[in-house]
Amino acid sequence: MTKQPDPKPLRLFQSVPNRVYSRLIVRYPYQTDDNYAHSYQFAANRLAETFAGETVDDLILLPYLTLYRQAFELELKNTIRALVKIRMDYLEGRTQELLGAISEDRFKSDFGHNLHKLLNEAKKHYDALDLPQPFSKDVEKLVMMLHEADKTGTTFRYAGQLPDVQEHADFPDLAAMLDEQFSMLSVIEDYVDGLYSAGPTFHELADDYY
Repeated sequence: MTKQPDPKPLRLFQSVPNRVYSRLIVRYPYQTDDNYAHSYQFAANRLAETFAGETVDDLILLPYLTLYRQAFELELKNTIRALVKIRMDYLEGRTQELLGAISEDRFKSDFGHNLHKLLNEAKKHYDALDLPQPFSKDVEKLVMMLHEADKTGTTFRYAGQLPDVQEHADFPDLAAMLDEQFSMLSVIEDYVDGLYSAGPTFHELADDYY
């Protein structure tokens, strides 16, 4: 087997080596999309904490929304993967259909950055598990509002793509709403896993049958 070359560190970080521990910041190579999603949430919330009701705070709005939109996109993808894994582990096994549902090629070609499509996919796998609680309507509403505001994933990042009107909102209420619904989305995996983890897996049931 051909030995893979060692990965090269980023020159961006190498250009500013750390010499004092209290000034250290670390990038971890093993982080998942779920880790990234919560990092974006954390960064957005840290940014929101700087809000002081001053005119200059208007400058944080679009960067803040960009962070949260990315957080929701990644968490929806993570939720899809988690729900499909539950279906494979406890209900249907590793079918080609389910394996294909979480392939990276499918995420890129079928969903891209489209929050509406990702939401519908998450709901489809959630409903397939026939759970006692329906998918959160509040999460669905919030994701759809984000999608309506930014269908491409670039609307908050580039000028000229939002409506040509001046708008305003209560920022603390906006921040609370985004944080609450992101947290609701992020606990779906734990909720579903808690319902199924105590029961037999698909392979255990199959072994008992045969």
